[in-house]
Amino acid sequence: MLTTTLVGIGALVLGLLIGWPVLVALSVIFVIVQLLMMGARAAVQRNDRRLAERLEQKRSEREG
Repeated sequence: MLTTTLVGIGALVLGLLIGWPVLVALSVIFVIVQLLMMGARAAVQRNDRRLAERLEQKRSEREG
């Protein structure tokens, strides 16, 4: 996912250098979506860890 984001940033810079506004606009949209996806993935992983910790705590309380 990081690689595709870097490719999108590269396309953005290339579009700016050669003066293609459509390429720039599409690259900006692509990079924004990629960053949102990376943020969402990190949030889901963090919530999964928290949920696993809570479940383990409840399980240990029931057993002991």
